[in-house]
Amino acid sequence: MTMTKRQTIIRRILLGSALFLALALLGLDRYAAIVHRPSQTSTRVVIYTTERCPYCETLRRGLAVSGVPFIEYDVEKTLQGQLGFWALHARGVPVSAIGPTIVYGYRVEEIQKALGNLGYRYRPAAHR
Repeated sequence: MTMTKRQTIIRRILLGSALFLALALLGLDRYAAIVHRPSQTSTRVVIYTTERCPYCETLRRGLAVSGVPFIEYDVEKTLQGQLGFWALHARGVPVSAIGPTIVYGYRVEEIQKALGNLGYRYRPAAHR
C-alpha cells in the first residue's frame, strides 16, 4: 500500500510535532534539575507548599518565627513550583530544600538538623 502525498505531509508534521514536544519536555526537565535541585554547597532554604496544607502553614510560620530567610513556591499555582516538585521527585507537600538536604514532609527533627547545619535554630510553630 503506497502513501499519498497528503499522507506523507501529515506524517511528517506529526513526527515533527512529536520531536518538538519531546525536546521541549527534555529542556524543561533539565532546567528544573539545574534550578531546583540543591548543590552540595547550597545555603538557600526553599520550600514547596500549597495554600491549603496545614503542615505547610506550620512550616512557613516556624521559619518566619525562627528568622530563617526562605523562598516559597506554591506547587498548585506556579510553574516554578511544579517544576521544582518534579525535579525533587516529590509526592506530597511540604518539601523543603534546606541547603543540600531535601526534607519530604513536615519532619521537625530533620528540618532542625538541616537548618542547624546552616547555622539556624528552628523553633517549630504550634500546629493549628
